[in-house]
Amino acid sequence: MNDNAYAIWLSFSNEDDDYLKKIIDKIAEKYHAPKFEPHVTVYGLIDSKIEYVDRVVKEISWNCRSFRVKKSKILQSEELWKTVYIELEMNKQFKTIHKDLKEHFENIAKYEFNPHISLIYKILSPEEKTRIINELKIKNEFTINKLGIQKFSPDIEKWQIVKKYDLL
Repeated sequence: MNDNAYAIWLSFSNEDDDYLKKIIDKIAEKYHAPKFEPHVTVYGLIDSKIEYVDRVVKEISWNCRSFRVKKSKILQSEELWKTVYIELEMNKQFKTIHKDLKEHFENIAKYEFNPHISLIYKILSPEEKTRIINELKIKNEFTINKLGIQKFSPDIEKWQIVKKYDLL
């Protein structure tokens, strides 16, 4: 993976972003894990020039409206990127955005889209993950109103949003 890897993120309304950020920061502090911005990765690790990625994302954002997403459940996995996460219900908007991105990026990167909001990135024991889940009380719906481009780094704390487009 070279230095030109980007992920396409869906981001939340200011209110929901603040709400999720507090949860992520609290867990990160307690478990000495990196802090990061709340997001849903709708397409991952596209190894391409930013100009191309930006053109595609900007065009797709023009055709999108903000939308509500529903929590399905809070889960854990062995995968670092899904240590503890909020699984979201798949909906029409998620499917459309992912399909539009796939049409442009499938030849560069394959990405299996399972909508979720990660709450921590750290290898933890199943017991620790269960403890985190049991301590969480998370609301049932969130508003997504931005589509952005994140510059990937293996170091989570070096992740940065390079472009963000508001959905109408």
